[in-house]
Amino acid sequence: MFNREHPMASILTRGFLLPGDLVSNLIGISRSDDRGMMRTLINMLFWNLVGAFVALYFA
Repeated sequence: MFNREHPMASILTRGFLLPGDLVSNLIGISRSDDRGMMRTLINMLFWNLVGAFVALYFA
């Protein structure tokens, strides 16, 4: 899944997808279910919230 030639890219990708993976694991969505949709939703909500707080902090 991840390219072994670029370990930093792998670390950044895993970190970016971590909130969605944690929530999917917490509510018990397996890989065969619609895990991708739930992970996308959680990641969008989480990173948009982080972005809004950063923008408000620097505004």
